[in-house]
Amino acid sequence: MSPLHLLLTNDDGVDAPGLLALIDRLRPLCELTVVAPRQQRSASGLAITLHRSVPVLRLPSCDGVAIYACDGSPADCSAIGLYALVDRPVDLVISGINDGPNMGEDVLHSGTVGAAIEARVSGAPAAAISVLRPRDGGPTRFDAAAEVAVRLVRAWQAGFRMPEDVILNINVPARPFDELAGASVVAQGRRAYGAEVRVEPGEDGTANYWVYGPAADVDDSLDTDVGAVRAGMVAITPITYRLTSDRHLGGLRQSSLARLLEHRGAKR
Repeated sequence: MSPLHLLLTNDDGVDAPGLLALIDRLRPLCELTVVAPRQQRSASGLAITLHRSVPVLRLPSCDGVAIYACDGSPADCSAIGLYALVDRPVDLVISGINDGPNMGEDVLHSGTVGAAIEARVSGAPAAAISVLRPRDGGPTRFDAAAEVAVRLVRAWQAGFRMPEDVILNINVPARPFDELAGASVVAQGRRAYGAEVRVEPGEDGTANYWVYGPAADVDDSLDTDVGAVRAGMVAITPITYRLTSDRHLGGLRQSSLARLLEHRGAKR
């Protein structure tokens, strides 16, 4: 049986330590192809480059691992990797390890999650892995999240598969693996960000705006990603890109809005 073939990507850039940690731990277990942004592309979401070409540079191989630096978004990396750069089918795409969490509303903006979703849309199973930063401001540790990736690959080798249209969004606390409190399959929680905008004067009458604000955990119950990670557990959340709110379809069809917009034929 041939080894699993994984495509690795991220949104922190091809030289990011989280990606390098993934390569180091997964290289002995499977065949790897790496396609990652040439530079930092955090908060790119599902952006795809449409109005220009996307340069891709093949870097020197690392112990037989093909590595490509893509001058595009994380989602570009997944699409270009899957459709153009791999020479055999990809069994699993792993996006990460992201330096910082992707929980709650983070997933709407995350390039890490966006790359995984684009991979799933393109037909490949995918997971996004992120690790929290230490509260004391020290350097981010990637060893525990890398061990989680190893165990995901081993589960895949043992026959685990994801449902269609679903990716796994995995968040790992900032602590050594042997100090984790286990793992929990949980729902997406709530994280609200302060709506703060700072402006700086630019040249020629322009103004430069910076959108920022600290995150505040709104829903941190133990059955959410926010609460599970806060309790020291690895949070595993199945995410689907099917955005229709099925539970609201019936009510909206019977609403005054639907009746107002109902097509009655052209009036003369």
